[in-house]
Amino acid sequence: MEQYVKYLRKSRFDRDYAELSVEETLKRHEAILDKLAADRGYPVVKTYYEVVSGESIAARPEIQKLLEEVGAGLYAGVLVVDLERLARGNGADQAYISQVFQFSGTKIITPLKVYDPSNEFDEEYFEFGLFMSRREYKTINRRLIRGRESSASEGKYISSIAPYGYNKVKLPHEKGFTLEPHPEEAPVVQKIFSLFLDQAGTKVIANYLNDHGVPTRHGGLWTYSTISNILTNPVYMGKIRRGWRQQIKRMERGQVVKRCKQHKNVEDYRLFDGLHPALISEEQFARAQEIRAGRQPSARVRDEFVLQNAFAGLLYCGVCGKRVGRTTQSARRGGGPRLKCVNMRACRNASADYGVVEREIIAALRAWLEGYRVRIETTGFAQEIAEQKTLQAQHGAELARLERQLDNAFDLVEQGAYTLEVFQARREKLNAAIAQEKARRDRAQAAVERLESAQSCQSRLVPQTEQLLESYDQMTNQERNELLKSILKRIEYKKGDDGRIEIDLYPRLPQL
Repeated sequence: MEQYVKYLRKSRFDRDYAELSVEETLKRHEAILDKLAADRGYPVVKTYYEVVSGESIAARPEIQKLLEEVGAGLYAGVLVVDLERLARGNGADQAYISQVFQFSGTKIITPLKVYDPSNEFDEEYFEFGLFMSRREYKTINRRLIRGRESSASEGKYISSIAPYGYNKVKLPHEKGFTLEPHPEEAPVVQKIFSLFLDQAGTKVIANYLNDHGVPTRHGGLWTYSTISNILTNPVYMGKIRRGWRQQIKRMERGQVVKRCKQHKNVEDYRLFDGLHPALISEEQFARAQEIRAGRQPSARVRDEFVLQNAFAGLLYCGVCGKRVGRTTQSARRGGGPRLKCVNMRACRNASADYGVVEREIIAALRAWLEGYRVRIETTGFAQEIAEQKTLQAQHGAELARLERQLDNAFDLVEQGAYTLEVFQARREKLNAAIAQEKARRDRAQAAVERLESAQSCQSRLVPQTEQLLESYDQMTNQERNELLKSILKRIEYKKGDDGRIEIDLYPRLPQL
């Protein structure tokens, strides 16, 4: 029997649903596709919900899964509200999507038209639709950028989150937002500038705030980088900045990689007079920039960023839960790299040599792989998947029987065999039973999907881990980091008073 799948995605450019949340928009779109499937008799077996904002395929995990299954020929058709839900990315993305549907013979079904990739005219129409969708995206994007530029020039605050020291407030009687001083945070910002102008360094200021129990906005610890970001932000002297953050795209190993470059010098970006009150004077801000410029950086800045820590974004303290970062000892102590908790002033977890921790992590990964390989070789998910599919079929059959009974009840009341009171009681009972059976069927279907995901995960994790362990010494730290993140969610590090290092790994296994 032919099977169909629904793909739902909320675009940030949806003009018809701009006032609705993502959930509300997807719910309306799903209702449209459900009616389409019911009217035309399409048996829909799966639904994909995309809630990320990225326009490219690389930034959308659900479209990647869908295209993989479409390429395998699992579905006769994909139901979407319109073509732009599939792709508004670049030409390469559009060409790839077009080829996947064409080679698999999968139809694209919208409420207005069914696109058959085996039909030459439909193929041309589909490709033209993708091209026009991309063109519309570019046009709307330019319009949004012009609108943001115009708002900034009027002094309005256009970022989504207010900087530390301010609250974001709606402007009365007009569109847009501005800032107002936060009663507790604003004095902290003024204290930071005061200490810095008195020649205190960023690390000294961070330690001062932590020692006095001053929390950050999210309750964490102050760091020198957080202090530096505050000292270089002209919003505190009543200005709005534009162009201070630049996105740079480049090809790395055949993929487009986006990196963000931040300009911290005032002369490198545009400034507008803001509508919000300043927390410090322009003279104080200018003096702070002069002090920054007069101080030598603690380490030479590389022309190109090279990752030094293979465990960046993965390694956390097993005592306090804070991040564990890489640092370099002073030349007097040997100048070697070490790993230490960023909460060292309050946490008793000792630092350790980077190489020693690295060897412990690799050893722990080898031990985990051996145990996991034995586990999946002796126990699989085939039996559980079969059981859940049987349950799903049983609940589906019972659901069909109940729906037939409901249809018969309508026929009997029309024939006069049921009184209206009997019919209403019968209908309520059947509707309750139908809702219960639908919930049971959906739970079985969800269990099948989780088990199939686990089965796919086990077949992916083992070769990825083997690749990492076999080629670790030949890889760059960037390659190690990327592969580690595909295998692990988290690594916890703890060093006891006796110097013994403990490593806990948290692999990316699906929850069953």
